[in-house]
Amino acid sequence: MEIRPSRGWRAIDLRELWAYRELLIIFAWRDIKVRYRQTLLGAAWVMGQPLLTMLIFTLVFNRIARFSAPGGLPYPVFVLAGVLIWNFVSGTIASAGNSLIGAAYLISKVYFPRLAIPVSNVIVNVVDFLVGIVLLAGVMAWYRVVPGVTIVALPLIIAIAALFALGIGLWIAAANVEYRDVRVIIPFVLQLAMYATPIVYPLAALPEKYRPIAILNPMTGIVEAFRASLFGTPMPGALVLTWSVVASLLCLIGGALYFRRMERLFADVI
Repeated sequence: MEIRPSRGWRAIDLRELWAYRELLIIFAWRDIKVRYRQTLLGAAWVMGQPLLTMLIFTLVFNRIARFSAPGGLPYPVFVLAGVLIWNFVSGTIASAGNSLIGAAYLISKVYFPRLAIPVSNVIVNVVDFLVGIVLLAGVMAWYRVVPGVTIVALPLIIAIAALFALGIGLWIAAANVEYRDVRVIIPFVLQLAMYATPIVYPLAALPEKYRPIAILNPMTGIVEAFRASLFGTPMPGALVLTWSVVASLLCLIGGALYFRRMERLFADVI
């Protein structure tokens, strides 16, 4: 009997991924232990990085460039919220995109749903994000910023951000196996994308003619909605938020399908 790899597009098998859920948890728990147990600073580093970024952005963009937050919100709180959600998404994209290369020793030896590897990276980054939320809560308490009732929408916004990051990460992970130049390009693209996203400035600060371009970036609606859910500021318009949700779902579905199409080549190429 001759065994041949499947051809063409393949359906996404979520039942198989669920059957290997214990392996998925093992992957995630392994990375979490490495990050928090075998480092000198542990969670302090996860908090320190966005805190330092907040201080630098506040000095450069608030004190020097005179950017301000809407609604009288303290600028450090405003920018820290943007930095945290951006770090979560960009960190997930980067780690999921490089995850298959890092697990080459497993992929070439044993079979398991390859989708478990990038998905486990999402779980690890969610843990980092929750640690960052503790920092944000402390800064909000320092500036006496009280969350509004819109905070009930926070889990939904985080879920949308995670789906968007996973979708992009799946595209990159599959392409990265065959084209190693991808891993060099991605950090540069993410750096540019950060300044194209309203992290250090509110969307309303952009000139009217540039706002449609900014709205095309799905992260714009996610960042604006994240801040609105925390601080009770007005939610982004229905069109902005709808586009972020639709774009996130399209990226996820397209990324998963592309990942499945390329999956049969991973063990041979990697």
